[in-house]
Amino acid sequence: MREQALPLWATSGFDAEAGRFEEGLAFNRERRRQVPIRLLVQARQVFVYGLALRRHWHPGSDALVERAFAAMRRDYFRPDGREGWVFSISPDGSVVDSTRDLYAHAFVLLATASYVQATGRQEGLTAAHETLSFLDREMTAPLGGGYLETLPSREGPRRQNPHMHLFEAMLALWECSGDHHFLERSGKLFELFLTRFFQDRQGVLLEYFDSALRPLSGAGASVEPGHHFEWCWLLRRYERASGDSRVGSIVERLYEHAGRAGFDADGLLVDEVHPDGTIAKASRRLWPMTEAIKSDLAEATRGRMGSVERALALTKALHLRFLDPAPQGGWVDRLDQDGTPLVDFMPATSLYHLAGAVDEISRFAAASKI
Repeated sequence: MREQALPLWATSGFDAEAGRFEEGLAFNRERRRQVPIRLLVQARQVFVYGLALRRHWHPGSDALVERAFAAMRRDYFRPDGREGWVFSISPDGSVVDSTRDLYAHAFVLLATASYVQATGRQEGLTAAHETLSFLDREMTAPLGGGYLETLPSREGPRRQNPHMHLFEAMLALWECSGDHHFLERSGKLFELFLTRFFQDRQGVLLEYFDSALRPLSGAGASVEPGHHFEWCWLLRRYERASGDSRVGSIVERLYEHAGRAGFDADGLLVDEVHPDGTIAKASRRLWPMTEAIKSDLAEATRGRMGSVERALALTKALHLRFLDPAPQGGWVDRLDQDGTPLVDFMPATSLYHLAGAVDEISRFAAASKI
């Protein structure tokens, strides 16, 4: 992270003239030209370099974070005169897709928390309050609770995933500000998780829902083991912050299902399974590996037997299958079930997951005096 990834994405992966991050890099480490640049990429990379600044991982992170955060607001916040943040722009700064996307807005909130925590600039929280006011006013769902996927609204299922990252952002905003407003919001999202996303009878987290947040049936009843582990890690953070006694039993069930049904014969996490544990999509991605590592180490701090050993095995597999075959500082994002790469470039968004795993490993090692 310190010697390869952060230097690469701060140079080849950063447009110094525009002050924004690149959407991705080719395997020869060159920029991908003439592709739309998403808000999501800017927000995730601001989060990463804010974390790097706090952990002293990368010299120059302070200037980079300041410039990238300002450029993100300049380029994506109301460039078309309407409230909210646009989805993507072109390299010349013109708007490509003006959709207001819930998932991307969640990461703006997370990036803001990282910026504030890294720089100490509490005035940065203005962006968080503006964004939350917009979501409440314009994107609150009329049915089922939570928020709409997009504005304008589009046909298709609603997902738990954007709400999970809103939950993550509220916890991060609470941690950087101490403002109970954010903790209260995380509590409301936890209740949404309990009443809509988590299926108590099966002990699983479903991904897709109808307009009233009723679970889809048949092929739509999808479970992602990576999200089970990601929720486990986030729920433990919420448990520490809130003291909510309901968290432990839910983590047990999510963790057990993902551990039992999520791994293939290679020790990698598959992309999707059915609620009964049978494989629905056998491809494997980098990010579920990082989320399982984080979850295992969080559980290890609570004395769960075998979780340290599994985190170690996952870290080795992550290096062997996703990092070692790629250029230094990069990664292979996705493999098919035979191990063949399914993408021909390195998406910038993966650095968010890797940085989170490295941070968890580093903090666990320091606490354990490893």
